[in-house]
Amino acid sequence: MKLVRSGFAAAALLAATAAWAGQAVPGPGSGPRPQLSAAQAKQFAYGEVLKYVGAAGKETVDPWDPLADPLAKGAAFAPDYIVDQAAKADRVKTFNTVQQAVNRAVLDSAAHPAKRLYMLVKPGTYQELVYVPASTAPLTMYGDGKDPAATKITAKLDASVTGAAYAARYGAQFAKAAPGAQAMYATVKDRAVIGTFGTATVWVQNNGFQARNLTFENGYNKDIGNARAESLPNVNNVHHQALALQVDGADKAQFENIRLIGFQDTLYLKSPRIGSTSRSFFHNSYIEGDVDFIFGDSTAYFYQTEIRSIGDRGLSYVAAPDTHLKSKYGFVFDNCRFTHDGSANARQGTFHLLRQWFHSARCTPYAPVPVEGYACLLGDTNGYQAPTGTIARVSLEAVGKMVVLNSRIGAHINRGKPWSDWNKPGGLPYRPAQYSSDDYWNNLTRAGIDPVKDLGYTAKPTPADIFIGEFNNQDE
Repeated sequence: MKLVRSGFAAAALLAATAAWAGQAVPGPGSGPRPQLSAAQAKQFAYGEVLKYVGAAGKETVDPWDPLADPLAKGAAFAPDYIVDQAAKADRVKTFNTVQQAVNRAVLDSAAHPAKRLYMLVKPGTYQELVYVPASTAPLTMYGDGKDPAATKITAKLDASVTGAAYAARYGAQFAKAAPGAQAMYATVKDRAVIGTFGTATVWVQNNGFQARNLTFENGYNKDIGNARAESLPNVNNVHHQALALQVDGADKAQFENIRLIGFQDTLYLKSPRIGSTSRSFFHNSYIEGDVDFIFGDSTAYFYQTEIRSIGDRGLSYVAAPDTHLKSKYGFVFDNCRFTHDGSANARQGTFHLLRQWFHSARCTPYAPVPVEGYACLLGDTNGYQAPTGTIARVSLEAVGKMVVLNSRIGAHINRGKPWSDWNKPGGLPYRPAQYSSDDYWNNLTRAGIDPVKDLGYTAKPTPADIFIGEFNNQDE
């Protein structure tokens, strides 16, 4: 394959990225392919990114080196629990399902909450949900098959499933589960529909959770493909989100040699609360999907990992971060490979690395909408009733941050604009891509929102905070 260094200086390309009338053409260092300097790139080094945790803008320094952990070094473990579908289960050390073993781990954690527990999952396909509550002691879940594909945890849930159908399917599994896992289940079962965040095959709230040599899959549409999501009667129907893994507020979550399989919203990385962050690390792994398939607001570092875009649908976005404005870091990809499945859609070269999730917004202040008398004003909540609406601070500050370093970017990614707007101008959900705090500040001003008077900021950051950037990447 022909490899070329990233970087586009042509004035025509820069001008083409002006998102709406009156927007200035970005200057050097920004625009469709913002390139970091070597000094800026050092800010996104592995050890630097992973040492911060906690309240956005007031993070605690807590150095963390997951590559030094026995998990990453391939250490053999003495299992506290063994999950084996073919074994005779004693429900103390040997179990037939993964959730049964998790339930026991929660029980044992009460006596030794700081002692790491080890769970060996023998090769096979485990058709179940796995919920790991926060009350579990640090848990390492690992497979001993020849590769991650040998041991798979899989389920088929999408966002349109009703709470009643979910309860009918999984109620028995959680009827005698550990209290923490039962509580997680209870937050989903009574919903009219389970929604995106009720679909996870593996749902982790456990600080220090580790996984190695395993596959987590949401099998929704995997048997027939996901093209139907763009076909009647599903056009504009947003009920095809389906999570394989949800890391929910867990800090120092570490994943080594795992496979995450899904289509839309494969991996969700959620902070403990808005304006706070936790950390996840993915190494030597494989993640696939089609739309927003790595998303969320926590800090995550992806190292030596393959990120594959599946081309069943006409448009694809790798990531949809909604990182808080004041969080130091969002998603960082280092020495990764962005690949595709060779499909006709992928070969068009129109897919994107990112669109910044305009979380919970109901209207846009950033561009006109073809509704007479339209206005979208700063308010306490998000809402819209034609022709006017309000946009809340929490949505404005969900800016989304992502940097790609030392990586190979496949030909499926749009060369001129790998970083996409959130939807299109003229629509209620629209927001232009924002590459730095300068863009954020300037866009607010153009929208009639005064960053100082209305939001209480003191001054525009100098130098600008980086939201999106690249360094030393290669285009295939």
